[in-house]
Amino acid sequence: MTIARSRAWHICAPLNLALVGFVLFFAGLRLARPGTVFYYTEGPVLGSLAALESRGELADLYPADGWIEPPVVLTLYPPVYFLLAAGLDRWVEGGGTFLGLRIVSAAALLGILVLLALHMIRRRAPTAWVLALLGAALLTPGVYRVVAGAQADSLALLLTWVGITAALGTRGSRVRTGVLPLLAAATAFLCAFFTKQSFVAAPVAVAVTLLLEGKLRKGLFFFGGLAAASLLAVFLLDAATSGGYVANTLGALTGASGWASLGSSLSESEPLQWLPIVAVVLVASRDRLSLGFAELYLLGSVLLHTTAMFKTGSSVNYLLEPTFALLLLAVTRWAPGDEPTANESPRASAAGRVTTALPILFALALGLTASSATLREYRLMQGWLASAGSARVSPFEGYPLADAHFFPAILEREGRPWLNDPFAFGVLEETGRWDPSRLVADLEGQRVPFALTVVDLGPGPALPGVGSRDLVMAYFWRSRPVWTALTGSYRPMTSGPVTLWLPREDPEP
Repeated sequence: MTIARSRAWHICAPLNLALVGFVLFFAGLRLARPGTVFYYTEGPVLGSLAALESRGELADLYPADGWIEPPVVLTLYPPVYFLLAAGLDRWVEGGGTFLGLRIVSAAALLGILVLLALHMIRRRAPTAWVLALLGAALLTPGVYRVVAGAQADSLALLLTWVGITAALGTRGSRVRTGVLPLLAAATAFLCAFFTKQSFVAAPVAVAVTLLLEGKLRKGLFFFGGLAAASLLAVFLLDAATSGGYVANTLGALTGASGWASLGSSLSESEPLQWLPIVAVVLVASRDRLSLGFAELYLLGSVLLHTTAMFKTGSSVNYLLEPTFALLLLAVTRWAPGDEPTANESPRASAAGRVTTALPILFALALGLTASSATLREYRLMQGWLASAGSARVSPFEGYPLADAHFFPAILEREGRPWLNDPFAFGVLEETGRWDPSRLVADLEGQRVPFALTVVDLGPGPALPGVGSRDLVMAYFWRSRPVWTALTGSYRPMTSGPVTLWLPREDPEP
């Protein structure tokens, strides 16, 4: 390492360690509080794990009853993540808490960082450069919000990177054409697809790279074999669950889309944090870019996940794979020998100094953003802890209706929530893919023991034309049939951010 790069590393090191330390603190807090929801989609994931562990059958994880009989479970993820989490939950005796789910996610992210370091070392990428980028990337919401969270994304990304490492090795960017490397890569990609079905950019990039390199037969064989295996596995899972697998993972997705949902997701991703990463990588690598795997993988993942946000209005989780695809591009395309030599022209020497200074300037420029994000996240964590801490429920009979925040408290009392994802079922009700009449009947008949929510139901139901895109979490509670049945048959009791609804003695007609 040259003196200039050594100096760059020493300047960047404290800030990078601070950024990584924040992420590790956030991960440790989640692992230490296995009964607390920190991110809204963790609650539905925990409800799905509870469904799997009830009898240990996939049919319970992917019910085919049309979401009529309570408890109502909607599982959008394929089974690999849940099967690993259930096994780990039994091993650590987590008792159906978040512990097993979060350990899987935390271990997966550590595995990704190990593979990234391996690629960096074997390709001799500048340490300061990569660490500055990594420190910044870890602090983007699309990354730190899923670190040690009950989310399948980290595991799907790890399996994807295992496949990439098998296909490319750790030295170059050309796909290895041996049978064993391609078979190992296909196996890893297949497991990634059955962890979260949106992780398909990498295998497509491998196949296209083979075609561009003139290896037509191997490219077609790789892509065709992987596609056939995926379709066969989907068919077998759907048959084993009597149609429940496709209904949950694909049939439950809304057909609506809009720029508003995409804009909302991108806004939540804090563009001030991740846009500079994109700009710096592309500017610094502009002379080294080519139509190879790294570029195809980045382009494919960006298009795929941006389309997913446009289609479903989903969260910033969709930016996890593009962020690490960008890091792979930075490591892959930064060739050694960027330092100026004594024989170089003044212009080349100046360019070399600018290149060396990029990690320093980049890391320091993100310092204020990092600090502000930490403060914002601290307040967010306080809010989640406060609302979850208010959910101290007594033993009960029947299926309560609750926001995802309160699922751990309900499961702790050996109960099951009526719904495991109120937001998703709000979208389904809005688009006519779920009939709430059974829930409405149970509310009107006061068969639901209580309801818990942090949503302000307001003086009336949602106005005509106002749907889940506008009200997001609140739409389920304010959809006309649910709002009318709940407010007519239950009385509210408010404590802080939480509203508890108990059956009225004299239900309104």
